[in-house]
Amino acid sequence: MRRQLAARFVGDRAYVSKLYRKAFGHSPDLDRPTGFNEKILVKILCDRRPYLTLFSDKLRVREHVRRVAPSLALPDLYWHSPRAETLDLDRLPEAFMLKPNHGSGWLQAVHDKRHVARDELVRLAQRWLASDFSIVGREWSYRNIRRAVFAEALLRGDDGRSPADYKLFVFGGKVRLIQVDHDRFTDHTQVLYDEQWQRIDGAVKAKAGTPVAPPASLATMIAAAEALSMGVDFVRVDLYDIAGTPYFGELTHYPNKGLCQFDPPSLDQRLGEYFHADDYASHGPPLLYDPTIDVPTVDR
Repeated sequence: MRRQLAARFVGDRAYVSKLYRKAFGHSPDLDRPTGFNEKILVKILCDRRPYLTLFSDKLRVREHVRRVAPSLALPDLYWHSPRAETLDLDRLPEAFMLKPNHGSGWLQAVHDKRHVARDELVRLAQRWLASDFSIVGREWSYRNIRRAVFAEALLRGDDGRSPADYKLFVFGGKVRLIQVDHDRFTDHTQVLYDEQWQRIDGAVKAKAGTPVAPPASLATMIAAAEALSMGVDFVRVDLYDIAGTPYFGELTHYPNKGLCQFDPPSLDQRLGEYFHADDYASHGPPLLYDPTIDVPTVDR
């Protein structure tokens, strides 16, 4: 309710500035941004190009991935609908991931559908569908997505647990940072690397973890991430490696809503130097298809 009232009465600039002050103890310089976080806030406030909506829509972006980065596998899509009550557990596999297409961080892993109540999943999905994710951090790219919920394959690593999450920070069409997250839902750790897989001391949000060998599909991941970025000023491409096969996760315009708790803080300036903002008055990269078209039929 507070966020809904703020969305009505508090301007975007004042709102994101308040979030930044709360996180860092001082106001952002939105007129002369230098750090990564400040530049992300400017992107939130100023970038209104249509490709942002396509990239943020977790269902419609699948077609972009198929066309631009066919080397990436997509998790099997079992079901999608704008109406949560059409969820039919009998037609889903034993394990799956339930998500909405219009937000970030909203998900429900179902490891064994025999141990979940359909009504609870429907209620959760209905709450997602009724929620405007864009008011949380004023992230414009989620605002015009036609909302839906969907069930897709639950990806697992070699040990049967959640796979490592590779987050590739792409600036102007070039990967500059690879954030590797392990055990995100249990004992969350991170390790940072550059595009040459050279260790970068520090972390973005979690505690620093133990260095690991590069994934077998690293070269494919980097090439795919750079292609998917369409050369724009910044996008983060989230990928997985499952037994040597790279899988697509999602595209993110605004990591942590422009409030990344970098450790050390100098990482904020380092990434800010890579971030050369586009002309947000332009139309942006040409899209391969109309981002407002219907979702493709469910994969078989």
